[in-house]
Amino acid sequence: WCGRCSAIGCRGCQSGGGGGEAMAAYQSLLQEYRRMPTVTRAYTTACVLTTAAVQLEFITPFQLYFNPDLIVKKYQVWRLLTNFLFFGPLGFSFLFNMIFLYRYCRMLEEGSFRGRTADFLLMFIFGGFLMTVSFLQCT
Repeated sequence: WCGRCSAIGCRGCQSGGGGGEAMAAYQSLLQEYRRMPTVTRAYTTACVLTTAAVQLEFITPFQLYFNPDLIVKKYQVWRLLTNFLFFGPLGFSFLFNMIFLYRYCRMLEEGSFRGRTADFLLMFIFGGFLMTVSFLQCT
């Protein structure tokens, strides 16, 4: 029995760390987050926060999707941006989407766009603009 937490075979208290492994994991995760390039960190964070807001039912996916009529007639201009932030409900699909988003955005920002953060952001905006225009052309 552990004298600190009353658990059987508690490794954290026995080693004197009192949960030191969890704190070290948190610190390394936080350190990795801070080392992410600016645009990659901002976009990944926005995607995770948007999905968390939907999962916690603060907002619904129906408030996020791209709808040209609502944008023009009801001035819901946030839909121009939010449709690029929501990747579906939490699950394996979302996890893999975030892993790929993080990996490839980081590779681009640190590779092809090294030292040119504004150019990377402009490429992001231009890509979103082209996808929006192509969607409007198809409908």
